[in-house]
Amino acid sequence: MRLILMSLAATAVLAACTEQEPSTTPTGEAAAPAPAEPRPAPPAGPEAPATPVPADECGAAERQDCIGRARSDRPPAPTGAVWRVYETGQPVTQDLRPNRLNIEIDPDSQTVVRLSCG
Repeated sequence: MRLILMSLAATAVLAACTEQEPSTTPTGEAAAPAPAEPRPAPPAGPEAPATPVPADECGAAERQDCIGRARSDRPPAPTGAVWRVYETGQPVTQDLRPNRLNIEIDPDSQTVVRLSCG
């Protein structure tokens, strides 16, 4: 069943790629192809940046003084703040939460090595 479906799909793709015969008029003459519609010109002006610069919603910039400090010296998270503390190499989820402060700890020295939002 799977082979039949794959064969039908391949046939449909190949049929779409084949060149069409020109249509004929009632008198038997070949009809002229329809003119292609012109594409609209791109808007003029400065281009937007490819990737927007993320804002520092989690406050990582103001906490950079924690880098190099011991894990036990880390202050508690403020009320309502979302912090994720993990050791380098430890698996973490890949969900993006701009308001979450990620605190990366070196597993050997137990010191903060990186702060980032996400």
